[in-house]
Amino acid sequence: MKCTNSKRKILICRMMVATFLISFVAVSVAQEDTGTVTGRVVDPDGKPVTGLPIFIAPLDDDGDGYMSPVFLPNEHAQLRRAHTDLEGLFSITDVPSGPVHIGALPYDIDTRLPKDFEEIVEAFTSRDWRELTQDDVDAFVSSNFGMDPEDFEPDVEVLSVRIRGITLYPRNDYDEIAFGLQSGALMKNVEVTVQPRMRVRGRIVFRDGTPLANTRVRVHTHHRTVHGGTGSGGGALWTNAEGYFTRYINEKNDAAFYTFSFEYQDLSVEADPIRLDPGDRFDGLTLTFDSEPIPAKRSVQKTETDEPAPSPPASESPSRPTSNGVWVVNPENGHGYKRVHCETRDDAIAQATEEKAHLVVINNAEEQAWLEAVFGHKFYWIGLKRVPTTGALSKRTKEWWQWDNGDPITYANWLPNDFFSESVDASERDYVVMTLTNGKWYAVSPNSVIWRMTKMAILEKPDKLDGQ
Repeated sequence: MKCTNSKRKILICRMMVATFLISFVAVSVAQEDTGTVTGRVVDPDGKPVTGLPIFIAPLDDDGDGYMSPVFLPNEHAQLRRAHTDLEGLFSITDVPSGPVHIGALPYDIDTRLPKDFEEIVEAFTSRDWRELTQDDVDAFVSSNFGMDPEDFEPDVEVLSVRIRGITLYPRNDYDEIAFGLQSGALMKNVEVTVQPRMRVRGRIVFRDGTPLANTRVRVHTHHRTVHGGTGSGGGALWTNAEGYFTRYINEKNDAAFYTFSFEYQDLSVEADPIRLDPGDRFDGLTLTFDSEPIPAKRSVQKTETDEPAPSPPASESPSRPTSNGVWVVNPENGHGYKRVHCETRDDAIAQATEEKAHLVVINNAEEQAWLEAVFGHKFYWIGLKRVPTTGALSKRTKEWWQWDNGDPITYANWLPNDFFSESVDASERDYVVMTLTNGKWYAVSPNSVIWRMTKMAILEKPDKLDGQ
């Protein structure tokens, strides 16, 4: 028993060192393994959308296996951006391999970003602070130059993304359209369909008509649908040099009456209810604070613009979004894949069943390579298991294994049975793990160290668009 425990400790040590080394190499390689995505942006009628800033960004791994979109402005350096031309065409280069999502930015994002913002963010990201002034450091660390996530809300929403004949849709208003990109890939003719977002645009002034200019105000929204439903929300928005603001509406599936109230320092004002039908964009709202002009309390100078600045609904206390529910689509087969945490393989199967999915089935080397590029090299349960055999069939090694969903075995990627110096006989190992060793497969049993170390699984859904 002491010998067995000692072996396990040595094995775990080796695995930890290997994990560190592979992670370190992966970071270095990722800086070079980039691809290119080209295509066009159109409206629902197929007409080109011109001058739109769009981006592709990686889905972040928070270290626990969960994936989330980049958090702006802090992670702005991770965006790979382009503007559409007169025909709606775009080309985005230097896109990192792995899971990515596509989105839009405000039309006037370049005029609203502070001077040298991208360079300074990049310097912080790369830890190269030598060229930054103390003012740059103070402005970035204290308040991100006065910018908040809502300053990056676009005037359009992405309805769908068509890649290699497969059309992908978001599952809800807050879902990202994610897909996997392999190293060095050139993905051409991607079609992104967008539509204008519902919004209310207005102006805030003081009693004498002076605009509340270039400052952030609190906003509270209450709505009542024509069918009796109610809701509310709050957040902040920015006014431009003329006091104009834009408030975006996400409750877009039913006609409703909206009431907006605003707070600035000790002042407050409430607008009369406005009816909005799905798709409406209301202009001309004016709110007046019953006060003489009050100077804005600001610590950071913000770029002024003549256009009303977008203002999405925001939570009362903005925080980094997190999600373990991101399905990443493989453009080659249209299947959705998701990484989940699990206590056991049975737990992973239960989660898959709840999602109307199954543990991943790997049918060829291309799918294997895509999975490695998107989810990296970790220990993952996959849907391969041993099946009882008798007679002559038991001598045919290929027939000992079966995919959970019944697919035939057309590809294999095994490690040697003794690769991890397991004390368990190979014939007693009934389930399979994809390992951190180049994604190779390894058979395990409940008495295996690898079994106990495997706390994640990859799920696969053959029809990602089911019900969408």
